[in-house]
Amino acid sequence: MNPIQYQGQSLRCREDESLLDAFVRTGVAIDFSCKSGVCRRCLVKVLDGAAPAEAARSLPTHLQSAGYVLACQCKPSGPLSLAPKSPADMLTQCMLVRREHRPDGSSVLGFEAATELAFTVGQSAQLFDGPFSSPVTVRLTGRDEAQGLIQAEVAHDVLPQAAFSDDALFGADFQLRGPFPLEPEDEALLPEPDLALWQLLEHGRLVRRVLEAFYQKVYADPLLQPFFERVSMERVIGKQYSFLMQCMTGDNVYIGERPKNAHHWMVIPDTLFEHRQRLMAQAQREQGLTPEQMAGWSRFEEHFRADIVKHAPWPRRMGDQIIETERYDSVTLDEGTVCDHCGAEIAAGSTVRFHLRLGQVGCPSCERG
Repeated sequence: MNPIQYQGQSLRCREDESLLDAFVRTGVAIDFSCKSGVCRRCLVKVLDGAAPAEAARSLPTHLQSAGYVLACQCKPSGPLSLAPKSPADMLTQCMLVRREHRPDGSSVLGFEAATELAFTVGQSAQLFDGPFSSPVTVRLTGRDEAQGLIQAEVAHDVLPQAAFSDDALFGADFQLRGPFPLEPEDEALLPEPDLALWQLLEHGRLVRRVLEAFYQKVYADPLLQPFFERVSMERVIGKQYSFLMQCMTGDNVYIGERPKNAHHWMVIPDTLFEHRQRLMAQAQREQGLTPEQMAGWSRFEEHFRADIVKHAPWPRRMGDQIIETERYDSVTLDEGTVCDHCGAEIAAGSTVRFHLRLGQVGCPSCERG
């Protein structure tokens, strides 16, 4: 048992238990999503003690130097004193290289980032310091791969014109905060059915075979498997099969949430979505699908990309109501159960704490840390 100090709370991390699992077990509030180190939501800063090197290996150099680790990847071997991530450490140092004027008065800025900046086209960010006397909101529009520049669009009425004389522009340093989550205003409508494709896929028989092979890969994949904790493979295959059947045939056979709501908490960047698509293509080829069949299937999956890919969770919605999922609550049990952390029996009438999204309950011993 390794003692942990975090925001004035004391707990003990068990042997071979990650910091994130210890936080959830003891009811410590922390952002998290993937549990595989991809989303970086569970960053914490080591103030005292030595964390395992692998807990920071996937982080940019500037975050490693600042003492950050991923709670989901950190299994302590000794005491640690930790702090939440600091907004001051989440800034990206940038250098302005060019500005292009547009006829409508807006501008496109080209700049270099000193450290890795992952974003989705359309996300917003704030620029400040240097030539920006007050924060300026920009829309990230892409990358100029030839020159290694990030491109951002800024409206003419918010840009401090005097600060951008062309001869003083090159090399101006500034800070970037963001990018901020981009949630589509409306979720994607179901695509037009393609009954011919369904028939080409042997009336769904090939769909079932591919999904069975695909989810064998997913449940063995260290990046994707954590998204499916406590969900049986059979259930996932059944849900995905009925959803694809409804999309391709138009038959109303799927019972469940649409992709945007179902994936609301999953932080899935484009790189992870592409990784998922590669595993799907492998499974399809292994089951003998033709390029025509694969292309038709991929069209349905790409249709929902914007409802799935994101750099921060979106709220879960029921109509116009936002459903809170990222906090703890307590309940008094009508029936006995077992602790999800250690397997001990919990008697009926006990009051237990649980995480709303995960639904895991703990016995008094586990909750105390």
